[in-house]
Formats: sequence, structure tokens, C-alpha cells
Amino acid sequence: MNLNKNNIEIENEENFQKSDVVDNSSVNALHPSLFVGNNYWQTTLSSPINFNGVGLHSGKEVHISIKPAKENSGICFLRTDLEDDEDKRVIRAIYSMVSDTSLCTAIQNEFGVKVSTIEHIMAAFNGAGIDNALVELDSPEVPIMDGSSLPFINLIEDTGIKQLSSKRKILKILKKIEVKEGNKICSLSPSDGFDFIAEIDFESPAVGKQSASLSIDNYEFKEFAANARTFGFMKDVEYMKSLGLGLGGNLENCIIIDNDKIMNPDGLRHENEFSRHKLLDAVGDMYTAGYKIQGSYLGIRSGHYMNNLLLKEVFSSSSNYKIIDSLEPLAENIEMSISSESLVS
Repeated sequence: MNLNKNNIEIENEENFQKSDVVDNSSVNALHPSLFVGNNYWQTTLSSPINFNGVGLHSGKEVHISIKPAKENSGICFLRTDLEDDEDKRVIRAIYSMVSDTSLCTAIQNEFGVKVSTIEHIMAAFNGAGIDNALVELDSPEVPIMDGSSLPFINLIEDTGIKQLSSKRKILKILKKIEVKEGNKICSLSPSDGFDFIAEIDFESPAVGKQSASLSIDNYEFKEFAANARTFGFMKDVEYMKSLGLGLGGNLENCIIIDNDKIMNPDGLRHENEFSRHKLLDAVGDMYTAGYKIQGSYLGIRSGHYMNNLLLKEVFSSSSNYKIIDSLEPLAENIEMSISSESLVS
């Protein structure tokens, strides 16, 4: 239902430290469209973002704060509801920390501290070009919001982005890497871009067979996939609630299908919203590589488990990939972009 340690060659895999949080309150806020794809410099948020939401499974309110972070610190989550030392409450959002993929993507550190349902906010970070951030939350799950990444994207746009002084590193795929289980296929192939294709095939005629494709090079994620919502079937929702799960799910944050009918009064946001959401999940899951990936992703009947399995296969051999510096853009193009569209009021 989609209700949503291997060694890794990465510069910033050490634990996130409190000193990695930075105060950017005095800097200009730039628009995310400047920092997607092969942007040369690392980024963070220009200022903290604070908001509340509801946990999909607990049904309880979650307070969350997304804070700016220093270069090479990556995306980290910090549980504020626990009393352990801070270094025991931090989890780096990388594939080797993924502990559960049954209902969502969950990460867990060596001390047993867990955060679940990270895929939608990770997709927002990937789609908006955020390299470094600290996500503080007083719950074991990221709030579901409206079931998509759009609320997170809008919050990032509102606060803006700061360019940092270290080069962005890119994970360049050197050859096709593929994993299969039954009729599920997930692969990454060499490409000059940052491309995603998702194909699904459900027996329910309300979903059926459909596909979606996207390049996140030019800030296309927001318009194409960011608002695609998670979905599930009524029979599965009822079963989950009998187990004390999915207590925060409703027609405002999930597409519900019952007897081959869409139960949401307003219907779908896109004709292929289901495959667009699978694509959204892949954009988030692939960001647990610890880098933006230069390559072409293909998921056929895939999901969180297959996405994580694929990343494990990628990092199983150094012949599969190369860590490269992002390409330096022409200075006149940067100046033109900043003057025309980058400043956030």
C-alpha cells in the first residue's frame, strides 16, 4: 500500500553537529530555480522554517523546524522529543540508514532513533536544490501535510535559499545498474541529466497502467510532480486503522480508492496523479544517495524497497559511479538569472 551499512564514499557522512546549524538571517534569499540540477555551489535555507502538521500513522500533531546547515553536512533529522544526548538523536538521511520501506521510507541510527515518512520532504529538498538542512521534529514521523511535497516546496520558496562556498558534488552513474524482484524493476543508467521515469500497473481500473517522466534539471519538479498525493485502497486503510496505523490519513491528505472509484470529492489533480506520486517518491528516495544523481532512473512497479535496493547495488562497486564536481555555470548566466527571478521578498 502506498500510503504513504554499506560503506559510502561521501565527504560528509560524519554525525551532524550542533555547530553545523548556521544563522543566515541577514543574507539575501534566492529562488530555488537557481539551484536545481547541475548547479556549481552547495546550498542551504536562508532562514529557519517552523510549522506544524499531522503524522499519517499516529494522527498526532507534529512540530517541525527546518534549519539552515553548513556545507557538507547533508540532510539530517533530529528528534527533539527525546532526552538522549544530541549526537544520539540525529539521523543522517542516507540509504544505509534506511530501516523500513514497508509503508514509507524510514531511517534509523545506531542508537535506535527512528524517523519515518521522509520521502516527501526529501523529494522537496532534491527538487528545490537544497544540499544541506537540519530537520528538527518532536515525533517519529514527518507530518503528511496534504500527502504531497508541494507544502514543503512552498515553504522553501517562501524562506529562500542561500548559496554556500563549497562545490556541489554529483553522483555520476557510469553504467546501467538494475535490480529486479518478480515483475518489479528499478534501474539507473548513464545520462547527461537528472531524469526520472515511473511506470505503474494496478488491477484496479481507477488506477490501471500509467507512467510519468520528469527531469529535475530546470525546477520542473514543482509544476509536474510536487503536488501529486499519496494513495491507498479503502480496504487497506481500514485494516491499517485496526492495527492503530494510518490514524492521521483522510481525504485531505490521501487519494482513497474504494470499489474502483476515487472517493475524494475533488477527484484527481492530474489524470496520472498515481504515477506522478510514484515519481515523487523516487525523487525523494534517490536523494538518500547523499548526492544529486546524474543519471536516468526507471522504476517499473517499483516502490521504496526497490529504490533502496537499487542504491545499495549502486554503492556495492566503485565501478558503478563516480563522484564529480558540479559544472561551473557561466558568470553572466548567473547574474542574469539573479537579476530577473531570484530574489524572494
